[in-house]
Amino acid sequence: MTDNKVSQDQCGKEGCTNDASDCEIDPEICLANSSFKGKVSDSAEDSMEDCMGRSLDKLSNAFMASARRWEMIVYPALFAFILLAAYGFFLIYSLTTDISRVADDMNKITLTMERVAVNMNAVSKNMVLMTQTVDSQSASMKEMTYHMRGMNMSMNQMRHDMSNVSRPMSFMNDFLPW
Repeated sequence: MTDNKVSQDQCGKEGCTNDASDCEIDPEICLANSSFKGKVSDSAEDSMEDCMGRSLDKLSNAFMASARRWEMIVYPALFAFILLAAYGFFLIYSLTTDISRVADDMNKITLTMERVAVNMNAVSKNMVLMTQTVDSQSASMKEMTYHMRGMNMSMNQMRHDMSNVSRPMSFMNDFLPW
């Protein structure tokens, strides 16, 4: 057995020296460069690949299960967020239209209040005239009260005089036919 044959068994390539720095074929893929340093056989490589395949399969299955769980949470939450965002947009749109209507109504109220102010000036002038008219009516009422007092005194005087006249009249009643 030559030294070359042992190298061939360990590396699998003709001319391998098991030294990555002296490898004439390809130092990058030389088994001496690996962590196993020539201890890996074909069956070990197969079992390693099988182990790695099973590990990746388990990892992908765990990831898929986790993804399904997240889908159960994220998709409904995303739908709820979109629904709430649309409702929020509707509320903001409704608020802006309501504020627009309020602003228009305030303009109408302002115009109406200006007319009310003009009309109030006219009412104020009319109130001055009414006050003067009521004052003259009050003076007339005082005068009427004074004359009514005079009439009342005259009526009292007439009643007193009539009581004096009624005695002679009762004497005449006996002579009258009616």
